[in-house]
Formats: sequence, structure tokens, C-alpha cells
Amino acid sequence: MRIAMDTREAHSTNPTGKGLFTKNILLELQRRKILTEEYSGKGWRWHLETSQMVLQSKCDLYLSPTSFIVPWLLGKKVPVAIVIHDLIAFERSPHNRKAKLIERLLLPQVLTTAKYIFCVSEATKNELIEKFPAVDRSKISVIYEGPTLVKRESKNKQTNKPYILSIGTLSPRKNQYRLIEAFTKLPLDLQSKTKLLLAGSRGWHDEEIVDRAKHTPNVEWLGYVAESEMTELLMHATLLAYPSLKEGFGLPVLDAMAIGIPVLTSNGSSMKEIAGEAAMLVDPTSVEEIATALETMLTDENLRSALSAKGRERSVLFSWKRTVDVMLQELKKSM
Repeated sequence: MRIAMDTREAHSTNPTGKGLFTKNILLELQRRKILTEEYSGKGWRWHLETSQMVLQSKCDLYLSPTSFIVPWLLGKKVPVAIVIHDLIAFERSPHNRKAKLIERLLLPQVLTTAKYIFCVSEATKNELIEKFPAVDRSKISVIYEGPTLVKRESKNKQTNKPYILSIGTLSPRKNQYRLIEAFTKLPLDLQSKTKLLLAGSRGWHDEEIVDRAKHTPNVEWLGYVAESEMTELLMHATLLAYPSLKEGFGLPVLDAMAIGIPVLTSNGSSMKEIAGEAAMLVDPTSVEEIATALETMLTDENLRSALSAKGRERSVLFSWKRTVDVMLQELKKSM
């Protein structure tokens, strides 16, 4: 099988969710020695040139893990598989304006021309069908994702105060502002001996988050944290707090569970689906509920141990091998 693949995000110097997805899919395809033609570049000209190269390549499939532009240009001239991570672009909530405009313009058409539609969770699949009821459901498959971090022997002996870790690009959807507010509602003695660390680059509509972090005692915004450093940071966390308002999958939840770090996350969209009963689930719009859950987890060591064990057990259900297995099974059905 010859797969032509958009690998731009896989080679990003600061990969986030979609970049990590692309990187791990590419590595798994290469591990299986499946011939993969990589296409990587920048700008609108790249999309035009790539669509022409794909047409000339005689590939069996064009796989687009992050973008809909080349699939839109190719139409039905070549079998195309797209990956739907989320449908944030179709929400009223703040989002990257350029990405929102492109997705709103192109996705409706691409859904009709793509031969395969891969969704990263049942929640994403259900939302896709809700927003686009005319989509051919036989083309849709749920593939999930796998852990991106692997627990290893720690390089550093942790001596600082316990900390809550929150991972994600700063934005209203990731809900860091409410998380900080919840942290300030903890008992003062608990606040004084605990830190809240925010790991993530600047996003959009994040000025209030940055300002609140800077002016709240024991809260620290670390900026973007590289993958090699993120494992170390997560391994020493007392818990991961990920009360995002909405996610297509929520990789930090799975990464924390795989390493054995207790997780606090939202009770909606994909987070509940991924975490199951292996995490503390909260209403992400309730500062009080987040604060109560934080206090409970910080003060109950037995609860943290139980969630750690459940998380490890739950995480083995997800792997990049399984993701690619499902993808290839669907591809081979009609090839």
C-alpha cells in the first residue's frame, strides 16, 4: 500500500495535539514498513504543488491528518482520508480565526468527497453527525489515539513543593482561568504548600489567563514545554488538572493515566469517554466544583493511589498500534 501523507505537523519544532497525532501515526506506519510519501512545507503554494504531486504519484491514498485544503483540491481524483480531531471551528467559542474560516469553508465539501473519515473519539463522531446530518456514516470510523509520553527513570530528585499540573495552549476553551480561580478557593494552608503549574504556549483570547497567572500566588505559567521535559514534569506532578470545556480527544488525560498520575478532568465531551471511571470528573463551568475536587484529591492520598492504578489499567486500551490497525482495516475494506 502506498500512502501519501501530509506530515507538516509531525516535523513541527513545538508540536501540540495534532502534531503529536501526526508524528505518532507516521512513526507507526514507518515501523510497519508501509510505504509513505511525505509531503511537508508552508504556504498556499505548497497546497497547490502537493495536490499536483499526489495526482502524479500513483498513490493508493492521500492521508490528511490535520488539514482540509489538499483534500478539497483533490476532490475525488484520488482516494482521500481525513481526520476529524474536533469541530471547535463550528462553535461560537473563541478560536483561531484563520483556522475557523478555512474549516468552515472547506469541511462541508470535503465530507462529501473524502472516501474515509476518521474521528478521534465517539464524542467527535457524534458531534460530526449532529452538525452534518447528511454525511455518509458508512465512511466514518473512530480510531482514538495513543499515549505520547513514556514513563522512564527520573533524572531529577523532586524536592520542591507538591504541584498541580495543567497542560494545554492558553485559551478560554482549555479553561485555565477557572482553574486558577478554583485554586484560589483552596484553604490557605493548602494553597501555601501547593503550586499550580500551567504548561502551554500562548493561544487566543488568553490575556486574562496570563494576567491572572502572573498575579496569583503559587501559580506559574511555564510557557511551551518540550516533549522531553514534559514527561519529567508530569511524572512529578501530584495530579493533572484538565477541566477543558471541550475536547476532541484530550491527549494529556491519556498521557497522565499511562504514567500513573491521578487525573481531574471534565465530565463532558471526549474526556469522560477517554477517562471512564479512572479520573475525578467535574463540571468544567463550576469553579466551586473544580475547587472541591482539587482539595479532595490533594488531601486524600488513598484516592490518588486508586486513581493512579485505575488510570494505568485504563490507558492500556489505547495505543498508536491500535489506532493504525483500525485505520488500515477500514482502508483495506475497499482496496
